[in-house]
Amino acid sequence: MKFITIIFFLSALCCSVANAFSSSSSSTQVATSLLPTFDKKTQRWSPAEGSEEEPYGLGRTLLGNGPVPAITRITQSDDYMQAVLKFQANEKSTIRYAQGNMDAYFENPNDWAYQRTSEDRGGYKKKYGEPLDKKSVLLTVVWGVGISAFIVNFGYTLVTGRVCDGNAEMQFCKVFFK
Repeated sequence: MKFITIIFFLSALCCSVANAFSSSSSSTQVATSLLPTFDKKTQRWSPAEGSEEEPYGLGRTLLGNGPVPAITRITQSDDYMQAVLKFQANEKSTIRYAQGNMDAYFENPNDWAYQRTSEDRGGYKKKYGEPLDKKSVLLTVVWGVGISAFIVNFGYTLVTGRVCDGNAEMQFCKVFFK
């Protein structure tokens, strides 16, 4: 079962990584007719009718902002999309810009608030939701796979006691494996 779950997650990640490189318009402003609307009866935001822009995939969220917003997006998908749509409507922005902002917010709300304040004061304007460059994606994936393999190998060696092969006099081995 674990194997099937891992295969499913990896296939979903690979499919959505393609969205990380897709083109996006550089303008963050959108026509009012393409903005989400709020339904007072249901108290929910709904996407605009006829909007051609699609939200980017889970892979872009994971590679661009890390595991916290990706997990939030998986476990609380409805709340996530409501936050994105509300941000898009309030800021009159594209869905990808709103999604990038919400990913950054879920990653670290304090840093996101500081960045927004800096932008309002005329500072650096971060390009939220823009496609990732291939070099960054490659470095992130290689680094992540390498570090993960090292940590798993170290944990396995430690738990199985193989660290004590030939080092039986080491204090760690005396305490935990005798």
